[in-house]
Amino acid sequence: MSSEEPDVTFIFPSKNEEKTIAEVIQKAQKAAQQLGLTYEIIVPDNSTDATPQIATSLGAKVVTPDKHGYGYAYIYALRHARGKYIVMADADGTYDLEEAPKLLQPLLQNEADIVLGTRLKGKIMPGAMPWLHRYIGNPLLTFILNKFYGTNVSDAHTGFRAAKRQAIQKLNLNTPGMEFASELLAKAAYLKLRITEVPITYYPRREGTQSKLNSFRDGWRHLKYLLILAPKFLYYIPGAAMLITGIALMLASVLRANLGYSPGIHSAILGSMLTILGNTLTGLGLIADLHLAKTTGKPTSRITNILVKLTVEKTLAIAATLITLGLLYTLYLFAIWIQSGYRYLPLRGENALALTLIVLGAQTAATALTAHLIRAEQRN
Repeated sequence: MSSEEPDVTFIFPSKNEEKTIAEVIQKAQKAAQQLGLTYEIIVPDNSTDATPQIATSLGAKVVTPDKHGYGYAYIYALRHARGKYIVMADADGTYDLEEAPKLLQPLLQNEADIVLGTRLKGKIMPGAMPWLHRYIGNPLLTFILNKFYGTNVSDAHTGFRAAKRQAIQKLNLNTPGMEFASELLAKAAYLKLRITEVPITYYPRREGTQSKLNSFRDGWRHLKYLLILAPKFLYYIPGAAMLITGIALMLASVLRANLGYSPGIHSAILGSMLTILGNTLTGLGLIADLHLAKTTGKPTSRITNILVKLTVEKTLAIAATLITLGLLYTLYLFAIWIQSGYRYLPLRGENALALTLIVLGAQTAATALTAHLIRAEQRN
């Protein structure tokens, strides 16, 4: 291992992998030598067995993360990495590190910023991947990643990756768990980094070793992260659908439209509920998108860019108008009730519409002020 700044850094997070760590390190060394690259090997380790001693004896630098977690192990090790290129792989022997040159070549030729070793376009050995992961979990989460973030990958959760260190540093990675894989690709997509894949072979774990993966817990962490970082799909699209449906139902009730049935007060109440919920989601989408832009550097969506063109003063004026219209009709209803001797109040769609306008106005004002606060902090 060179004492100067190396060409490539291999990172193998491990926990009790004494049966496989030696083979993984030796294959990585062979791969680097095959390409004529200088290298270093970093093993972020929290083992209770002989894994760190074996790794150290083979020339690896063993570091002990101060927190547990798959993602945090990588983040901690990356602080120590000096190589121009980073190769990341599990230490359990399920990936053949002699295939590392296939991942490094696109980086060396400046054809990509991040390279994934895809198992689904390569070869999966018998017993290597549970059917739940192979046919449901991984394809579903990869589909969501591609749909939400515009990537075009086949195996988003592979544990065998390579990247330019300069590209990794731009991502500001901070997730501590298995969702690290989703964070890396989602942020890379936002920054328009070049992502490519090469087929690899995936092997079963060595007999007597145990996987640290929890299918449902880790799957949920991936899904949660993909949703949180995508306000357009989590908030804006459902919000818009509810707003359109809710407004249509209320107008149909007010105008006595024929929808195959006669919409009345119940349709108006449903429309009111959908409209308020849709407006709430839209406001949350705006606030979430601005917050993510501030904290992660994610570009704001086109919808957010349109909404923020309205100054806070204009938005508050719109909110005041909505509240005023709603209050005027509510006062009219109150007058009818008084004139009837407090005995009669007409049940009409207009009633729901008036109260909805008041709520929408209040929500719009609160959202505008919150968004203004976030944008002011960004400017500062």
